[in-house]
Amino acid sequence: RSTQPKLRRENIKYGQSVDKLTQYRWFKEQGLSTLEFTTDDEEAFRWCTRDKITVFGRRYLNSSCGKGIVVEEPNETSNFTMRLPVYTKYRKKKREFRVHVYKDKVVAVTEKRRRSGFEGERDTKIRNLANGYVFCQTVANEPDGLRELALAASRVTLSDFKGVDIGYNERNSDLFIIEVNSAPGIAGSNIAAYVAAITATI
Repeated sequence: RSTQPKLRRENIKYGQSVDKLTQYRWFKEQGLSTLEFTTDDEEAFRWCTRDKITVFGRRYLNSSCGKGIVVEEPNETSNFTMRLPVYTKYRKKKREFRVHVYKDKVVAVTEKRRRSGFEGERDTKIRNLANGYVFCQTVANEPDGLRELALAASRVTLSDFKGVDIGYNERNSDLFIIEVNSAPGIAGSNIAAYVAAITATI
């Protein structure tokens, strides 16, 4: 993870983190499809109570795996008693992808799917391991524009390794950026894909 250049070595950057709020602002400035956000508690409260929209609040701007997410549902008593750094509107999605990018090249596309045999309560709004979701290497019917959107979003960080999470509303043919991970987990066949991408640039 060192950012210090090494003589006679290829300097590869991993983990140049960019916080969630900075990401949302950058995506908006670039005109990229992403989550609508606010830092205003009262605006988030109106989204939930007046507009009847599920709102996600984040306790932490630098976190992963859904850590620190507070979900406010419009059919519950929404008081937003905890002041949070940022809130986002929930956008419906049937599918969720992670696109792995090395430098400016897509090296792998995975999809979050429900793990067979999971007996806990499933939450489709937060698709993480705790809620029974895992990354699957085989992706059928990849949506048009998925890779292009991932490459555009990946430029938010200086890390050479990027895991771009993208939601897809199939009914509306709507792709949108959820977040960009600057230190994505690399496992399975993704290891070979990254190695091939790295060696191709040396």
